[in-house]
Amino acid sequence: MTGATVALLMIGERLDVCIDPTCAYFDDVVRRAATAPVVPVEAWIGANPNRCHENCEELSRRTRDYVIRGWLVAGGHWLMPHSVLRRVATGELVDITPRSDEFPFVEHLRSEQDFIVLRQGRDGGWLHP
Repeated sequence: MTGATVALLMIGERLDVCIDPTCAYFDDVVRRAATAPVVPVEAWIGANPNRCHENCEELSRRTRDYVIRGWLVAGGHWLMPHSVLRRVATGELVDITPRSDEFPFVEHLRSEQDFIVLRQGRDGGWLHP
């Protein structure tokens, strides 16, 4: 397979082959969700519901905390692009967007540009096979 990324994934008793690099990326997100933290919500008074990316970018400009991109993982394979802040002073993650659910947050480990590409068409959530 010239030029293709191949990921071999052991799932239970079977071996799955994922040729698509996007599929391999999301397989990794789902795998890491098993040990990912639920980030505590400390809703910022200026935050708008369902606008996590914009909320984090705005507050980061004011506080210099880092915007961390990633995915909320619900029900195992339902993925929602999400942004939280990493506090400069403590290194702790905090979710500043008001919400009532408690889903694990899996940090995006690639570039900002990669996240923008992966997020397209998935902002309302996406069911990864």
